[in-house]
Amino acid sequence: MTDSPPDSPPAAPSPLTVDLFYGALGVDPQEPLRDLVRAARSLRGHLAPLVLSVAAGQGAVLGSGARDELRRMRVRVDDYRELAALLAADVPGVRVLKGPSLAARYPSGVLRPSGDLDAYVPDEAALWRAVATVLRTRPVSDVGVTVLGSGAHVHWVVVLRWPSQDPVLDPDHRVELVTFAYPGEPDVVPVRAEPPRDQVTSDLLAIAEEAFQRPFSVKDALDLALTLNSPGCPPPKVLAEAAERYRLAPELLRLSEALHRARALSSAANDRLLALLRDPAAREMAERHAREATPGEAERAWTREPCLNGGRALHGLRLPAGPTPGPDTGVRFHAFADGVLLLCPVGDFLMVGTELVDPASYEAALVELRRLRALDGARP
Repeated sequence: MTDSPPDSPPAAPSPLTVDLFYGALGVDPQEPLRDLVRAARSLRGHLAPLVLSVAAGQGAVLGSGARDELRRMRVRVDDYRELAALLAADVPGVRVLKGPSLAARYPSGVLRPSGDLDAYVPDEAALWRAVATVLRTRPVSDVGVTVLGSGAHVHWVVVLRWPSQDPVLDPDHRVELVTFAYPGEPDVVPVRAEPPRDQVTSDLLAIAEEAFQRPFSVKDALDLALTLNSPGCPPPKVLAEAAERYRLAPELLRLSEALHRARALSSAANDRLLALLRDPAAREMAERHAREATPGEAERAWTREPCLNGGRALHGLRLPAGPTPGPDTGVRFHAFADGVLLLCPVGDFLMVGTELVDPASYEAALVELRRLRALDGARP
């Protein structure tokens, strides 16, 4: 028998039981399963199918509605897994974060739900190649585009959606393709473009990054617990160093603390991670507070596109006029009196910084788009 390497987590039995969810969701364990599922539905993150999956594994008898909810989520998760493999085969440098790789660390037979698929691509060429792969293989019905400047780069978010098996009950299937790994938070943490090479580290930092958008859930704590106890997980010291390097030590510390509070998920590896994160988290928070106390001139993006040099994200409002460009169409930003147009492989957009758009600006954008097409020899 060989010695275990330092900091490697010991093998542990699966912590996933219905009782765990009763405790985590604050539901009296004497209450029926339907009350637990109802509580799970009140939280974001598609927690209810996970509860149903664990309950079924423990022998609970599910009715037709619950069985079909599980089936539909399995269809979604399988679809994302197949699409992740297809993107990896088609697009050099693509990295799918969280979903499929985290699901592989769950016990056999337990379904880890997933609402969408997140994929990092290294540059614009890879982005449009990935977009073409999704358009070719999935019945995409809606596309969203966001752009932002970062240094000398234009960063992209392209979201593609298509209907779920039951559009009345379930949200659309959704793939988010991005040219950065971690978006950060304006005036707090900048965009960090490339993820770590190690998949486990990339996944855990992606979960930590979610703290800028929402509170952590029991599903996040489970992801951390099962990952820390899985074969191939880097030692806590390596994870803590990566969190500091990517400026996510405070967020990963909060996730580690959430796991520590869940006694049913106790983990020696997490106890070690918790201790290692305290100092870098304190340093990062001190730096953030120092920047807040001495605000200087806002950092400008200085991208190749002047419209992005304000450092803020611009979101695409799709323009319906004319034919949709094909997948081989290039990218063009066009400034005009009332704003900026984006002509790209997934359509034409008026780029806006707010949810509310002046109808006059929208009409002006349509007129300008028709003018451009006439100049370019496109159909009216």
